[in-house]
Amino acid sequence: MISQARTARASAEAIESAVAATVDGIVDATGVDSLIALMAERNPVYQGRGAATVIRMRGYAMAAFERIGLPDRAFVFVLEELESGRSPYLIAAAARALRGLDRPERRLVPFLLRAIDNVVERDEVITFAEYRPTWPARVETTTALAEIFRTLAWLGPHAASAIVRLSQLESFVSGSPEVTRSAFAAALAAVQAEAVFVEESCCTTPAAAGPLPDHEALPRVRRPPLRVRFEDQAGRRLTFSTALTGAPTIVTFFYTRCMNPNKCSLTITKVGRLHRAIADAGRSGAIRIAAVSYDPGYDLPSRLVAYGQNRGIVFDENIRLLRTTSGFASLATYFELGVSYGPATVNQHRIEAFVLDSAGSIQSSFTRLQWDGTDVLATAVDVVERDAALR
Repeated sequence: MISQARTARASAEAIESAVAATVDGIVDATGVDSLIALMAERNPVYQGRGAATVIRMRGYAMAAFERIGLPDRAFVFVLEELESGRSPYLIAAAARALRGLDRPERRLVPFLLRAIDNVVERDEVITFAEYRPTWPARVETTTALAEIFRTLAWLGPHAASAIVRLSQLESFVSGSPEVTRSAFAAALAAVQAEAVFVEESCCTTPAAAGPLPDHEALPRVRRPPLRVRFEDQAGRRLTFSTALTGAPTIVTFFYTRCMNPNKCSLTITKVGRLHRAIADAGRSGAIRIAAVSYDPGYDLPSRLVAYGQNRGIVFDENIRLLRTTSGFASLATYFELGVSYGPATVNQHRIEAFVLDSAGSIQSSFTRLQWDGTDVLATAVDVVERDAALR
């Protein structure tokens, strides 16, 4: 058994090293597809690995976009990490990746400011100079805050709206590592030096830039997996057919052991608010909500009901928290879920919400970036009205 464990560990480390070597070997945009493939949580190289290893592998790949250029197809992964990430390594990688864009744009500033809030109390010294550094490092080191500040400096006058937040950080940064202090000073100087020459507006975006990506493409059209079996927070047994068809349904995903408050906990809080908004809009019964656990073996009904109630959900027949009792793989394939698993539980996942029609077919998706309840509700109402018109 010990020999088998050592062999498995050696094999895993070999794959990890091969991935790092691939990233190091990419010198221009001809290798961009390899990096984009490493952004997807479903990539097989992440299965069975611990969260720390996945963070290192994915972050190392993401940071390389600074070097080879950040393509449109990878943009949403980077924005997601800045908006909702909590890992200093991944946030630093995302801040670096933005510098791979063709030009600085002021629409990036809110994401960088959000990233500051996400990491300011948990930052640490890291490096991208080597995949497996030894500590104390003998190579160039950085921090997540330093990378954010360097990107704000790269934005220069386009980041004029960040001046107030940067000024608030001055005393805090004084106790940070020198690399962070130096990057902060450069950012403050760059943002202030030419700010008067750039007309800033919170409500405008350079026309040439186009809209920010807000989600990935819809899953491929497939037949709903009607035989998937669920159990809800009250212990009731259901199938996909009885839980997710019969009325347009908003479906989100979460798990109660999630350690990132910007993801699962916030998702369920927003689900509770959305449920109340549906009632306020006079659509109770016409639109249902289901939140499905990524972790069905652990998230038993008692955990589901407590998790929901603690985040403001008032349960009724139109809102359920669900765990699969069989067929999770079919469900994951149908929704093309952005999730992977380590030895014990989830090791990474994206934010995801979907709107289904009354037949259980996916009509819209809201993935990666934080979804807005008003937009989701408006989409669901459109589906209700389309369904009604077809009757």
